[in-house]
Amino acid sequence: MGLQDRIELHAQSNCYLVIDDFGINLMYDCAFSDMRCTEIELVKMMSFYINKVEPIQDTDLRNVFPAVDRLGLATEALICEEEY
Repeated sequence: MGLQDRIELHAQSNCYLVIDDFGINLMYDCAFSDMRCTEIELVKMMSFYINKVEPIQDTDLRNVFPAVDRLGLATEALICEEEY
């Protein structure tokens, strides 16, 4: 058929997009599986460090509250992964 994909830089997000001849954004299967593997690794790392810190800070078992800001930790991990 002779269809060609092209890579363009999206000006607003400063991300590269793969676009087919019809103008539809593509995401290849390998990119999606890589993204899922990265998400799983980030969750494992965050869980490991949360489990190391919380038992040290939670000495009173009657008032167990999360000692780690999970949303902040997830935000920092995603920012670091994006910069990497």
